[in-house]
Order: sequence, then structure tokens, then C-alpha cells
Amino acid sequence: MKISAVNQNLNNRIYFEQKTKLNNRKYKIYDINSSNLVSQLPPAQHNRHLLTFSNDTQKICSRSLLQNFLEQPFVRTYCVPSFKGFDIKKEADDFIKYQKAKRAANELFEYTQENPGTFILRFFNLDLLEGIQYKIDVFKDLTMKEIQYLSEGLHVIAVKRGCNHMCGHCYADAKPSNREMSYEDFHKIMDGFKTLRKRLHNIDIYGENFPSASGDLIFLSTELFYDSDCMDIVLKNNKGKEFDFTQLTTELYESMGRKSVFDTSGWYRNNTKMQKRAEKYAEFFSSKENMDMLNQFNISFNVFNASYIGSINALKKGNQEKAKQLRERYVSDMANVLFTFTPLLKSPKFSIIMRACDPRDKNTKYFRPEDMEELCCDVIKKLKEMYTKDLTGEQKHIKTYNDLRKNLELYIQKMSLIDTELNSSGRMQKFLKEHNIKSQTMQNHAEVTPLVIKEFKHDPRNAHILMQRIIDTDGRVYNMDYARFLKTEIQLNLEGKNTPTPKLANTVEDFVITKKNINK
Repeated sequence: MKISAVNQNLNNRIYFEQKTKLNNRKYKIYDINSSNLVSQLPPAQHNRHLLTFSNDTQKICSRSLLQNFLEQPFVRTYCVPSFKGFDIKKEADDFIKYQKAKRAANELFEYTQENPGTFILRFFNLDLLEGIQYKIDVFKDLTMKEIQYLSEGLHVIAVKRGCNHMCGHCYADAKPSNREMSYEDFHKIMDGFKTLRKRLHNIDIYGENFPSASGDLIFLSTELFYDSDCMDIVLKNNKGKEFDFTQLTTELYESMGRKSVFDTSGWYRNNTKMQKRAEKYAEFFSSKENMDMLNQFNISFNVFNASYIGSINALKKGNQEKAKQLRERYVSDMANVLFTFTPLLKSPKFSIIMRACDPRDKNTKYFRPEDMEELCCDVIKKLKEMYTKDLTGEQKHIKTYNDLRKNLELYIQKMSLIDTELNSSGRMQKFLKEHNIKSQTMQNHAEVTPLVIKEFKHDPRNAHILMQRIIDTDGRVYNMDYARFLKTEIQLNLEGKNTPTPKLANTVEDFVITKKNINK
């Protein structure tokens, strides 16, 4: 195919010549954005209005289609010396569709400005917005209905999978794993949502304005973890540079407009790398501006920690020394966590989530609320020792005795509630069996799953409001409610999309929500 002329508007065109001689000179590709390059073109070419395509190409594509194609940013910014293997008709069609969707988005924005109220993307005709995702690579091959589906209730982007804590009540049944996104893939997701939101004039694509979502942090947050501890979340780019939770949260907030949640079960006190990282986080989130990028900052403290369970198992076997050693280690570790995060203590978003078995359940000795209370007393006692040492020494957090007293009172207040509404999914089933606990309060999720599937078969586009969306590390999208996962055919276009990823616990294997159903 030969292209032998150039538009007269030399400031906005690219001149193509595929190894063709013009006036006995060879031309390749020229960027005509600067006037000093005009002299490179033969004078006879300056007055032509449209690039001339070969007869074969003009038979396939209409003149107006080709002209519209030449207007698109792809042609102006991506120089291709040959159209071999390049579907020019599809590219032109996609661009025209984008322009129509852009006009529809502008009209939608004008409507929202003239009619004050709360608007959600799903309320509008998505067919008119089809094409607005043009050239957003992370959404490649996805329709607007599919993008709206995965965005609404987007509660988790799992940038890292796996955890080393092995807590007995873990609903995710998390196991050690090194699977994590590259920073490039994370940035690609962020940039994709940022571009999409800008094109849609920041209309609510997440469903935050649903009446049922009012004040519910599940609908108002996009967490960067599912089965991992936030202290372990650090992504690397292709050059090995690390991006920790503070940097990822900032990018999430600035690109997607979403707040996140920080959740940790702590770290071993003698782990200097983790201790240094925690001190950085404490300083970073002590700023109200930075804490505003989170909906919650949670410390998980419970009787299901692996060290505590190990101490109980040793106690049952009569090994008093080992039992004492493991319990004291957990108490010391948790006291250190509270000491380190003292700068966050006064924030209303700073919480301590404590869990124990329901007292109505049978055979729960060592795992009851009163056992949790005893553990709390030991941690507070150890924390007081650390505060006292700080007061008489470095005075890092405690300057006066009054500081010591007030901080202890605040911690006691934040540790006054114990959650006994536990999830029986994941590792909890194994825990109940190992300790012969007969639960009368935990829901049997296996009985509920068929009812959930029935709803999705009946109305997949609306039933998903009952659950939230999770984007796994490989870009695959699932519906989730912490008790089960329902697979969809949607997957983001990531570099790591084919990298093996640990299976999500409690995934329903014999049911998939198809793109066909989503696009109905």
C-alpha cells in the first residue's frame, strides 16, 4: 500500500511515505509538529487535502472512514511504516465509536450538572458509552458493561497473595506465597481507572451512592489485600525498585479516588526490617492528610494467633515451659505493635479488632472472650513497661507520666469490644475440628451457596450487588462475600495475566458468570 500525499495542515499531521520515491527523494515518517521540518517536504505536496490510499484499501474503507481514522491520536502518535497486519477499518471504527461515546459522556455530565443529585454509572445507558474505554490498554477487549460490572463494588485489588501468620480463624485460608503483582501492572490498573474516570467526568463508577452502601466501608473502600498482611505488601518494578504500602495507597487514592484499609496482625519484635517499616508507616499515617487516604487502620489481636494456639497446644500436652514461652512471645510482639503505632492512637480510624469464640459454643476453653480479656491484660501490662522505659529514657512517645496514663486509657478503651461473630469458612473449619469445638452460632456457608448461585443465574447484572468485586493478582475478576468466590470470565490485560496464582479459598468451581450474561 502506498501513501503519497500529506494534508495541508502540517502542524497536526504525520507524513507517511513507505520507501517510495517522491521527486527522486526517499521519505519515511516525519513529525510535522515543528515548522522547521516543512522544508523536508516537496513543495508539490503542501496543498493536498487528504492522504491517498491504494485502490484496494479504498474499496474496503469509505473515504469518510479513512479521513476520520487519520484524525485519531493513534495515527498522530504511533508511527507505523507499514499497515501489514494492521486492521485499519477496525481502528477507524473504534475511534469513531470513541468520539460518539465521548459526546455521550459530555451530555451525561451536563445532565448531572443541571439535575443535582446522586448518580451511579449503572443508571445510564451503557450502550451509548461503549467505546469510551478506547486505547485504555488494561481494559483491552472488555465492553463498558463488563468494566462497569467489575468497577461497581470493587472492594479488593489483591496486589499480593499469601501470608505467613497462619492464624487459626483465617477465612481466606492464607498460606505463605511469593505471588505479587509487578509495580508496572499495578500502575497500569491505576492509570486505566484514572483515564476512564476522567473521560466519564468522575461519575460514580464504584456504586458508592447506592442507598445500601451508605456508610458501609465495604462499599467505600478498595483494599490492596485479600489474604495477605499489609506489613508484607511491597511491590517491585522491573528495575527492582520497591514501592511500599504508603506509596501504593497514595497512588490508589490519587488515581482511582478510592480510600483503602490497612490491616496487620503484627510482626516479630526482633524483625528489624519490619520494625523499621512499621515506624515509617506510623509516622506517615500520623498525618491527618495521609490518614484521610484510609478508611481504617486495623490491628488484628485475637486468640487464634499461631503463637497463642501453639502455647495452648503445648499446655494441653503438659509442656508448661514451651507454653509460657510462646504466650510471652505473642504478648511481647503485640505490646511492641501497640507501642510502635502509638502516634496513631488518637485517630478515630485507628482500631484494634479482637476476636474470640462465641461463649454459647461448646468446648471453647482457652478461646473464649474471658481468655481474650486475660490476654489483653497481659499486653497492657507489657505495654506499660515499655512506656515507662520510654519515659525514663528516649521519650520517643512518652514525655510525661500523664502521656503514659492517657495512652494506656485510650488503648484500654479501644480494646473494650470483642467480636464473636466469626466466619466458618477457610481455616476455621480445620480449627474447629482440631479443638473439638461444637459451633452453634457460625453459619453453614455450604448451605447458602446454592441460593447465591440461583440469584446470579436469575439476574447476573443485579445479583452482583449482593457481593463485592475482587481483582486477583493475575487480573481475573471474581464476586466475593468473604465466604465464597464466584468466577467471572472478565480478566484485565496485565503483563502477569498468565502467571500462576494461588487459588482463592472457597471458590465455587462449577459455576462461572459469563460475559454473555454480564452484557445482557
